[in-house]
Amino acid sequence: MQQLYEAIPEKSSIDGVGLLIEKVKDLYQVAHVAYMALSLGRTYALSTSPKAEGLLAKNAGFWRRESGALVAVTYDQSWGQRYAEADYARIDPVLEETTRSFAPFNWKSLSWDTRKRRQFLREAVECGLGNQGYAVPVRGPDGQFALFVVNNTCSDEAWERFINEFKSDLLVIAHFFHQKVLEIERVSMGAAPTLLSSREVDVLTGISVGKNRAQIAHDLKISENTLRVYLDSARHKLGAINISHAVAIGIHRGVINI
Repeated sequence: MQQLYEAIPEKSSIDGVGLLIEKVKDLYQVAHVAYMALSLGRTYALSTSPKAEGLLAKNAGFWRRESGALVAVTYDQSWGQRYAEADYARIDPVLEETTRSFAPFNWKSLSWDTRKRRQFLREAVECGLGNQGYAVPVRGPDGQFALFVVNNTCSDEAWERFINEFKSDLLVIAHFFHQKVLEIERVSMGAAPTLLSSREVDVLTGISVGKNRAQIAHDLKISENTLRVYLDSARHKLGAINISHAVAIGIHRGVINI
């Protein structure tokens, strides 16, 4: 995680932040990473950057601008073109699940039982996508709605191990990336910020940069029991289901600055 934060350009631009998904791809050794802001809010007006179909990196991935949406992906443009031509948004089970789910999900949990959906997956693989995927929905005020996806080619067993090891990281990264896009595009968060104490912010920040609880307690000169109290309090204030979720919400709301 720390390597990812260090890769953020000092003068952030939407194009520069797009390059971060290339960094995620390399750090987690997956085939592809995608960020899709399906809506950045009802009052959002597209900026003039990035340029339509602008490359994220040489011969690898692209930004796409559409009405009210930003899409950054590492896969080849041929799949994006095929997806649009076939109007696969109508049958895409990943997109369908994203519209009704707040929790991350493994693609294997979805229904691929129709002929059109099997054809959709087959063509995706033929265009270079992997057979496995993990998606993190991101929601915010004023109708904000985004999706962060990692994709790879491997066995079901290997993918389950990957998810179990990195699901907390991916939850934080998804919200972190979305927050950076909001900041650069100057999208108003709308809701009032959640008030956490300075200690609650400190402990969540420590978790977000990959420190373990013993390290955080040592740095803050508090006991691990006291640390646990701060974490539980922050989680409760943020309405999170666990600590990783609390970190993700904190980043998304701007409570945690990394």
